[in-house]
Formats: sequence, C-alpha cells, structure tokens
Amino acid sequence: MLGSDHIIVMRKIPPFLLLLVLSACSIPETRWEKAGADEQATKSDLLTCRQAAQQETFISTPYYGLGYGFGPYPGRFHRWNYFYESDRLYAQGRLTDFCMRNKGYQLVTIQPPQTRPPAPTPAPAAQPPTTDK
Repeated sequence: MLGSDHIIVMRKIPPFLLLLVLSACSIPETRWEKAGADEQATKSDLLTCRQAAQQETFISTPYYGLGYGFGPYPGRFHRWNYFYESDRLYAQGRLTDFCMRNKGYQLVTIQPPQTRPPAPTPAPAAQPPTTDK
C-alpha cells in the first residue's frame, strides 16, 4: 500500500512547478540572422544543421539501452539513460550552434516591444483672474 512517502513527494511538486513557470518567463527569445539570408534560407540551414547534429550525436555517443548490463541493479540503467539523453541533447544544441555559426549566422536576442505608459495629459492652464472695474 501507499506509505507516507507519497506526501513528501507531493510537497515538492508545487515549488518545482512555480520555479518552472517563473524560469520560462525570463528566457529571452532568440533567432539566427545572417546578412542577405531570408527567412526560408535560414529555416533550411537550421534544419540541415539540426539533422547533422542529431546524426553526429547518435553516431558518437554510446548508447547503453535495452539488452545491456544484466545484473542485480536494474534501476541504475534507467538513471543512466536519463543522463545519456540529457548529454546527447546538450551536444546536439552545441553542434547545431557550431554549424550555424560556420554558415555565417549570428544568434541574436529579440528585444520585446517596449510598451510605454501613456504620457500624462497636461493640465489646462489656469486663467489669470480678471478684474472688472
């Protein structure tokens, strides 16, 4: 049956979700730019670089998946696969960046549109007091 451990795990989820939401809000948006390259050429080059990076990481990174490591500790290979995927995806990102930079692109941060509060309207000028005599 379920013990009291599930309560401890459940208490960790809301702070993690809050951290995830807050961190997603602070990541600046970026895009690849190159002088003379239109959007279609950029997308094509990015796709080519991503495919090359994916192929390279599958070839160069060893995979210890199903059928590997029969032994008394089956849980350790599940954790190993998690670290393998994390490292592989990190390497793919770095190789994609390297490929795009070699093609002459620069990764630029997109500045969010600046929203300015409306300027305060000036108060009407006060009329000087008139003296009728």
